[in-house]
Amino acid sequence: MIRDLFVFLQGTAADAAALDAAIALAQAHDAHVAALAVAHAPVPFASEWGVTAVGLDQAGFEALRKAAEDAAAGARKKLAAAGIAHEVRVADSPLAWPEEVAALHARHADLCVFGGPAPGAPGSRFGTSFDALLMHSGRPVLLVPDGVALMVPPRRVVIAWQPRREASRAVHDALPWLPRDAQVDVLVVNPQTTALGYGEAPGSDIARHLARHGCQAKVVEVERGGHSTGEAILEHARASVADLVVMGGFSHSRWREQVFGGVTRTVLEGTRTPVLFSH
Repeated sequence: MIRDLFVFLQGTAADAAALDAAIALAQAHDAHVAALAVAHAPVPFASEWGVTAVGLDQAGFEALRKAAEDAAAGARKKLAAAGIAHEVRVADSPLAWPEEVAALHARHADLCVFGGPAPGAPGSRFGTSFDALLMHSGRPVLLVPDGVALMVPPRRVVIAWQPRREASRAVHDALPWLPRDAQVDVLVVNPQTTALGYGEAPGSDIARHLARHGCQAKVVEVERGGHSTGEAILEHARASVADLVVMGGFSHSRWREQVFGGVTRTVLEGTRTPVLFSH
């Protein structure tokens, strides 16, 4: 059951799509929405002269705080107009990166809802924010592209299946809000029919499991050809007019640099369909 939704406000045009999706889910599931805007000051560093903040004076901090307050005010107005249970928080982060604060808040929700990349947004921290929510909140992340509306409930679902823990987690995170009569494609791309791979009948085991939950699941096997796996997933989602893609998300973090797996990165950057990621 979905009872608590969390939206991390980026302060870009993409917030509108995330809030609209959260509202639609809240209305369908009688859920509560918590939105968070973070006023980020550069993280101080220690030196022989003490702890020093980098390049931020009082006027600079006040500008950042105002930007967070403005994002929160816009979210508050939209959520209040929808008539759903909600709260909008504004947090300062003088000693942490904003996405770390967001991951902490997200741990108290059933689902994170996050707007897709907004092209040209100044100072966007989309990549690091998505990574923190996916890797450190312990919760699934619903990515909603800018300008795209979430269908609630989804009728056509594509599950990008791999016989891995992350993909299994994604399937089971999606089940609470998939209608039992949803049409589900279990998409397998260039499967390896080995004992430790997809097995002799790729995708059939998870399709049978979904069918026992009442979903109309069928296995769709595709070859990549000259495309990447991520491109094959996006192409099938477009061709099938999917309402939702469900997949495991993979990432390897370095200090202040996020390195996504190739499939995750391709889908993140190219999707025009909402995607539920789990890790």
